Amino acid sequence: MAAPSLRGLGFVAGALGALGAGSLRYVLRRSLPQVDGEVRVAGGLGAPVEIVRDRWGIPHVTGRDHDGALFGLGFCHAQDRLWQMDLNRRVARGELAELVGEAALDVDRLMRRIGLHRAAQREWEGADARIRSALDSYSAGVNAAIEQAAVRKRWPLEYVLLQARPRPWTPLDTLSFGRFFAFTQSANWDSELMRSRIIARIGAAAAAALEPALWQPGSDALPPLGDWGPADLPRPAADDIPPVPTFGGGGSNAWVVSGMRSSTGKPLLASDPHLFPSIPSVFYEAHLVGGSELNAIGVTIPGIPGVAIGHNRDIAWGFTASMADTQDFFVERTDPNDPTRTEYQGRWEPGTVIRESITVKGRSDPWHEDVLVTRHGPVITPTPAIPDEHRHLALQSMVLEAPETAAGLLLLNTATNWAELRAGLSHWGTPSMNCLYADVDGNIGWQLVGRVPVRSRGKGLVPSPGWSGQYEWRGEIPVDELPRAFNPPDGLWANANHEATLGSPHFFTLEYEDPARYHRIREVLESRERHSAVDFRALQADQVSLTGREVATIVVAHLEPRATLEREALNELRLWDGRVSEDSPGAAIYEVFRHELARARFGDALGPLFPAVLGVGPHPVIGPVWSLYFRLSLETVRFLRRWGVARTEHGDGSVGSERPVAEAFARSVQVLRERFGGDVARWQWSRLHSLHLKHGLSIQKPLGVLFDVPAFPLGGDHETVRAAGSLPGGYAAGGPTAGYRFIADTADWDASLGCIPGGQSGHRGSPHYADQVEDWRRVAYHPLAFTRPAISRVSRHTLRLLPSLSVA
Repeated sequence: MAAPSLRGLGFVAGALGALGAGSLRYVLRRSLPQVDGEVRVAGGLGAPVEIVRDRWGIPHVTGRDHDGALFGLGFCHAQDRLWQMDLNRRVARGELAELVGEAALDVDRLMRRIGLHRAAQREWEGADARIRSALDSYSAGVNAAIEQAAVRKRWPLEYVLLQARPRPWTPLDTLSFGRFFAFTQSANWDSELMRSRIIARIGAAAAAALEPALWQPGSDALPPLGDWGPADLPRPAADDIPPVPTFGGGGSNAWVVSGMRSSTGKPLLASDPHLFPSIPSVFYEAHLVGGSELNAIGVTIPGIPGVAIGHNRDIAWGFTASMADTQDFFVERTDPNDPTRTEYQGRWEPGTVIRESITVKGRSDPWHEDVLVTRHGPVITPTPAIPDEHRHLALQSMVLEAPETAAGLLLLNTATNWAELRAGLSHWGTPSMNCLYADVDGNIGWQLVGRVPVRSRGKGLVPSPGWSGQYEWRGEIPVDELPRAFNPPDGLWANANHEATLGSPHFFTLEYEDPARYHRIREVLESRERHSAVDFRALQADQVSLTGREVATIVVAHLEPRATLEREALNELRLWDGRVSEDSPGAAIYEVFRHELARARFGDALGPLFPAVLGVGPHPVIGPVWSLYFRLSLETVRFLRRWGVARTEHGDGSVGSERPVAEAFARSVQVLRERFGGDVARWQWSRLHSLHLKHGLSIQKPLGVLFDVPAFPLGGDHETVRAAGSLPGGYAAGGPTAGYRFIADTADWDASLGCIPGGQSGHRGSPHYADQVEDWRRVAYHPLAFTRPAISRVSRHTLRLLPSLSVA
C-alpha cells in the first residue's frame, strides 16, 4: 500500500476521528517512550548513562564524560521530539517532498538552491576531533532511541498517519538544521527583496517615506535603481502549504544585574528569546552532566547538542538577536550564450553548476534541480517558491560561509569565566547574537558574537549589482573588535534588539528594532536600587507599551473627531495607561489604528503589495516577516510627531501627508464597531488577539483538533516586554513571542526558573505535551533543579542506558 500524501491524510484523519474515546486514548499513548528501568543500546556507548526525568518531564542526564552526556541528550531528544527533529532536518536539507509529496517540492527546490546541507558538509570536513566526537555521540544517542522505537514498534503518531519511518540521524543532519535555524534568525535577504518590490511599485521617494530614518532617495545607502532592476509583486501563496517549521526571525529580551543591584548580593540574569510559537515548542529543557567538565542546565534545541540558554556551575548566559545584516542578494547578469557564466567587472566568469536530486513521494523519478553558484553564492531565483521574481539573485550569507556553528555552543557549556566564555564564543559562526553573561564571582557582561561581513560599499538594503565589483564583501569584522561590555559601572545591562553597537567603527545594520522594549526594561531596572527574582518575573510579564503611550498621547492631544462613537473611542485612549492587557479597549484601538494609519498613507499606492507594509514577508514559511514588521510602531510614532507639530504650527494638521490621521482613526472605529458592536467597553484586545498553538499536520483537517492547543486570549504585543507579536498583516497572536522564559540566580542555582510555551513531549498522549501552556500564559515558572538534593525532590522516572553486551 502506498504511503499517503499530504492530501491523503484527510482519509486517515477521518478514520482516526471516528475512533471512540478509549480507542483513541490507546492510540495516543501507545507511542510513549520507556522512561523507567534499563535499556541496552548499541552505537558505541562506553559507559552507563542515567536519565532522571522530573515532574515537568525535564531529563537530568548523567554520563561518564562529555560525550556520554550528549549521547543521553540525543536519546532523550529522539524519545520526546523525533517527529519534530525529522521534519526540521528534512526542511533544512530539502528532503520534505520525500515525506509528504508534491506539495513540498517548491520548498525543497528553494532549500537545495540555498544549500545549507552543502555548507554543513564543508563544516563537517573541517571539524576537529573533539567536535566530531561530540556530534557522533549525539547522533548515536538519537539512533539508539530510533532503534528502540523500532524494536517496540511504537512510533510517534505522525509517522503512523503518514505511514513513514525515520532514517538514521547523522552529524550532517545536526549541522544542516543548525544552519537552518541560524538562517531563520539572520538578516536580511527578505528585507532586500520586499524593499526592492515596494520601490518598484511606488517609486523611491514614496517608499522612503515608509522608513525615512533608514534611507533617502539619492543616498549611498542604495545602489542606483537601474543596477538592481526591481521585480513585481509575487502572487499569493497557495493554501496547501507543507508542514514547514516557521521559527521566524525577530527579537528577544535579556538583561542582567550585578550583585550591587541584586537583593542576594549576586548577579541575576533573565532571557526570553522570541520565536513564532508552535506545538511542540521550539525549545526543550534539559540538564547535562558529563564527568567533571560538563554540568549545564537550560533549554536545548532538538536536533542540536548543547544547552543554548542556561547556566552551568560557574556562569549563566542568555541570547538576543543582534540584528546584524549578515546576508546580501546580488543581481547577476548571465551570459545569453552560456547561462552558467555571469558578468564581473567587464568579463564573463564561469560558475559552478551543482545537480541536486530530490525524491518526491508519488513520483517514480526524482526531480533534478541544477544550482548555479557564482562568486557571491548560490543563485536562488527564479524559483516557484518566490513567484514572479525574475531576477537572477545570488545569495551571499554568513550562514553559508561561516566555518563553524556547533563548536561555539559546546565550548560555551563548559566555560567557567568571562575569558573562557569569550574564547568559546570566538568559534560561534552564525547567527550573529548578543550574549549576556553573569557568574558566581559577581561579574556581568555582554558580548556580540558571530561573523559579520565588511562591505566595500552600500548598506545592504536592496540587492546589489553583482557585475560591478563595487559592493563586494571584503572580509569580516575581527572577533576582538566585536562590541562588548564587562562589569558596566551602573551594574546592569539589557538588550532588546535595539542599536547596541553605537561607538563601534564598524557597520552592522540599519535595521534595528523599535527600542521601546529596551527603554522599558531600562526604565524598570533603574527605578529601584536592588532587584529580586520576583522583580524579574514581574518585568518579564510587563505589558506596558511606551510606543503605544506616545501614540495615544499625540492622537488625544490633536485629533478632534465629530462622530459620537469616535469621541468615545478617543476618550478610551485618553484613559488608557499604555498597558496592552487582554481586557483593554484602549490597546485594541491603538493596535487597529496603527494598521489603519499605514493603510491610509500607503494602501492605495501599494495595492496588493500593501501587506508588506504590515511586515508580511516574501514566503509564508521561509521568510514570513521582514524588518518593517519590527519597526512599524516606531515609524508610526515618528509620523505622528510630525503630524502633531503640523497641528500646532498650522492649526488644522492638513499640511502635506498629515491628512490620513483622521481618516485612519475613523476607519479604526468602524472596524471595531463592525466586529464587536457599538459598546467601546467591549472592544477588548483579547477579542482580536488570541494564540492558537498549531502542529505542523494541523493544516489537514481534522488533525488540528487532535494535535493543536485551542486558542486562548493573550495580552501584549511586539513592543511590550512580555512580547506577543501578531501574525504579520493581522491581529491574531502567533508572531514572535517568548519561546522560553529563563531567570538565573547565581546565588542559588536551584532557585533558577524556566518555562516553555508547550511541554517537553511531542507525543500527543503524553502528560507533558502541553502541561506548561497555562503557566506560560500566566507568566509562571517551574524551578530548574540543579543539585542532586533538588533533583531528588522532583524526580519521577529513572532510566539507565547500558552499553550493549558486545561493547561491555
